[in-house]
Amino acid sequence: MFARFLKFLIALALMPLVAGEVWTLIDLAPISMPIGQWPETWFVSFGAGFIVWVLIFIFLPRTMWLYVLGHEFTHALMAMMVGGKVSAFKVTSKGGHIMTDRVNWWIALSPYIVPIYALIWIGLWLTVDFYYPLKQWQSILYFGIGFFWSFHLTFTGSMMHLRQTDLSGEGFIFSWVVILLMNLLGVLLLLSVLAHDMPMAGRLFLHRSGQCYIFAGNEIMHGVGWLQNAWRTRHI
Repeated sequence: MFARFLKFLIALALMPLVAGEVWTLIDLAPISMPIGQWPETWFVSFGAGFIVWVLIFIFLPRTMWLYVLGHEFTHALMAMMVGGKVSAFKVTSKGGHIMTDRVNWWIALSPYIVPIYALIWIGLWLTVDFYYPLKQWQSILYFGIGFFWSFHLTFTGSMMHLRQTDLSGEGFIFSWVVILLMNLLGVLLLLSVLAHDMPMAGRLFLHRSGQCYIFAGNEIMHGVGWLQNAWRTRHI
């Protein structure tokens, strides 16, 4: 019970950071995606891949088995990365599970944070590119990243419900805040690359996050002052 309450407090403490990410994204968008430059950047290829998967997700039968495979593989991979052993691995179109001797919040939530197929795609591309340079085909790389990242986000969004045991086990508020925080961070990194100035984006993120924490702190102090005044008024 104490661990669950502690995670709830951590989630509350992270909320201004999420707000800082959103604010930074709003500031970065016009810098990283000026309309006149779209044809000259890889944003078009990435965006095309992203939209293609969204259309597939909406209009065609969902590839649940493929999603569950990546989901459970991510659980297993993260468990092994922190020294755990995986003793069972089951995947079906209706769901799946793994059995491991190591359990923590990162293992539980990693499939909702890590775009595993996008990382596999990048890894395969870099491997081939090492032996056979693929520079002239980079638009295909960006299309694939957009496609598989969209795959990750659409399925992650569809899985964020109250029946999801991965989330209930860690506490819904904590899980939702952490998942949103990490996925927004992925978007922020993308726009930082598009803006061609990651140090600038980093400074902007720190500045906006600081402003959000200052605002939250001021609001808390105002709330505490209001409660104190209400308490005094009641006992006069």
